[in-house]
Amino acid sequence: MRRIIVASAALLGLTAGATIARHRNPRIGSGFANTVVNPWLMDHRLAGAGSSELGTLEHIGRRSGILRLTPVHPEPTAEGFRIMVPLGEHSQWARNVLAAGHCRLQWHDMVYDLDEPAMLVATEADDLPRAVQGTMAALGFEYLRLRTFGANPGTLDETTVEEPSDALQLTTA
Repeated sequence: MRRIIVASAALLGLTAGATIARHRNPRIGSGFANTVVNPWLMDHRLAGAGSSELGTLEHIGRRSGILRLTPVHPEPTAEGFRIMVPLGEHSQWARNVLAAGHCRLQWHDMVYDLDEPAMLVATEADDLPRAVQGTMAALGFEYLRLRTFGANPGTLDETTVEEPSDALQLTTA
């Protein structure tokens, strides 16, 4: 019995310490994910194809203008998709999508053209169970809501980029 109490106290202490560290620095641990995990997922084509739960989000860097690919876990909704953003407002890929106003998602061998991005706190995701909403909100997780305006079978490499109907038009001086 004493071992169980000691183990429980140690686990509680580790959890509390991790929570405090994450609140002080929300990007803690993201370097490992960005330099090791995400490239590995992309190199092994585990995001976007077949029946994988992961999708590949194509977006444009808001400062660099470089085309970026990010593995994400999309959840289909009535209007499009909802994607969990564990870093909330500190997520670079989510900030890129919000700045551009559109992106593309490869998921289950389909490419979805998405627009109207909006960040939601977990409690605003009405179709999530209350316990999940509360847990995600306590952890500081947010969701990116996107509307689907087009879908084509294939991969990001094979399909052409469609522009949202309200896309900015370039003008020449």
